Amino acid sequence: MWVWTKLSALQWADAWQERFCWNPGMVLTELKGRKSVRVDVYCKTKGEAARIKEQFGGTVRKLADRNWAALKPVVAAPLKIRDRLLITSDPSVAGRRKLAREFPGRDVLSIPSEMAFGTGDHATTASCLRRLVDEARRWRGKRWRLLDLGCGSGILAIGGRLLGAEHCEAVDYDPKAVVVTERNLKRNRVEGVDVREANVLDWRPRGRFEIVTANLFANVLREAFPMMRACLANDGKLIVSGILADQWPSTRQAGEAAGLKFTAEWKRGKWITALARS
Repeated sequence: MWVWTKLSALQWADAWQERFCWNPGMVLTELKGRKSVRVDVYCKTKGEAARIKEQFGGTVRKLADRNWAALKPVVAAPLKIRDRLLITSDPSVAGRRKLAREFPGRDVLSIPSEMAFGTGDHATTASCLRRLVDEARRWRGKRWRLLDLGCGSGILAIGGRLLGAEHCEAVDYDPKAVVVTERNLKRNRVEGVDVREANVLDWRPRGRFEIVTANLFANVLREAFPMMRACLANDGKLIVSGILADQWPSTRQAGEAAGLKFTAEWKRGKWITALARS
């Protein structure tokens, strides 16, 4: 077992929690004086810890050996998204079947906690899922495609396919996100999703999409807004999240400067989710 560690200003605590949300290996510790936090992420391999260090800096160290495999992950209560989806971290087929019987009419998604990628419980992911369900209703009986930028665990792309998207593209700069997303696609027996490793600031999609989701840091959103607007289909909608409330005014201004029109916004805790059109 290895641990990646980084010290950060207290103001970024929520951002770190979002990036490593609902990860049983993440520990966020507020240090004495309440001006900084220590972020620890426990990894099974040195390679996993090294990849996090490469992206975010910090340090990596090896922990004393013990039977880590014997520690079973805690399965949280399932998350209900409107009347359509049910998200569980239970990886077992038996667990999913049990939930399907208990909640008829809902699609059950199994998204176990993975290093740095959440199961959907965090405010930003859950809010994106609700907006996705709402927007998918507008396209019921019609053909529509989904682009998921910053896919993480792949939960939005998988949800999009289950909600009726004829095709989805999922993009993340982190190679582990690509692996995790592909694993979750197989686990949930979902096809029709192309997963790509790419930096959204450099990558250019082919074609246009009726729904685009982007659960990203605000600074990335601000730079990527022109690309997002360009890939929206006629009457298409953009769902953005990952924005702290105090970052929202400047983020909205950047989106409007790129030609987007924000039609709604929702605040949950310290986080903002917004809906826009071109």
